[in-house]
Amino acid sequence: MSFDLDEDILQDFLIEAGEILELLSEQLVELERRPDDGELLNAIFRGFHTVKGGAGFLSLGELVDACHGAENVFDLLRTGKRKVTSELMDVILEALDCINVMFAQVQAHQPLKRAEQTLLDQLHHYSLPPSAVESTVNASAEMTMVAAEPSSVYSSSAIAADSINDITQDEFERLLDELHGIGNSPSSLSIPPSSVIVSSSSSSSSSSSSSMSVESNDITDDEFERLL
Repeated sequence: MSFDLDEDILQDFLIEAGEILELLSEQLVELERRPDDGELLNAIFRGFHTVKGGAGFLSLGELVDACHGAENVFDLLRTGKRKVTSELMDVILEALDCINVMFAQVQAHQPLKRAEQTLLDQLHHYSLPPSAVESTVNASAEMTMVAAEPSSVYSSSAIAADSINDITQDEFERLLDELHGIGNSPSSLSIPPSSVIVSSSSSSSSSSSSSMSVESNDITDDEFERLL
């Protein structure tokens, strides 16, 4: 804040801004009764705009920020891009109270205390069209959903790992053919004896006196590693 300008200029600002701020208090009360009054919305917009301009001329940055936030909200209201609601009015009335406190500090030649960031954020929120706010929220929700989805690569790897124990001898031979070429057919590879069990019956019928059977065509992970 700077008071190096001519005192007459400062006093002119204080008189004009004081009158505008008093009028704004009355106009905001009327707005709650007539929220769709276009002329009233324009008048409130001009009031905040004028105070902002004078504050900017005097380098009162803190006052400029608060007035600018309220001005932007009423720019949307007067063009029909947003409607007056009770929540919006609460924020605007809080902003006007903050502006009045700063104005009193200017009158007393005291340093200005900046508006709370939460208030400035709320003014910024209401200075955006509702459609833009909804788009931002929806985009954030979509990003959260994507981040929560499991990796397809991980899922595929898990399925492949689970299926190793289910591979048959024939499927394994075809896999080696694809990996090493037909010339390196697994026919030259030895199958662990543990995978073959010979069973014989002591005194059997004519059809099964002595038989050799393969217990299972499946191979284990250890056998798979040895073959590779």
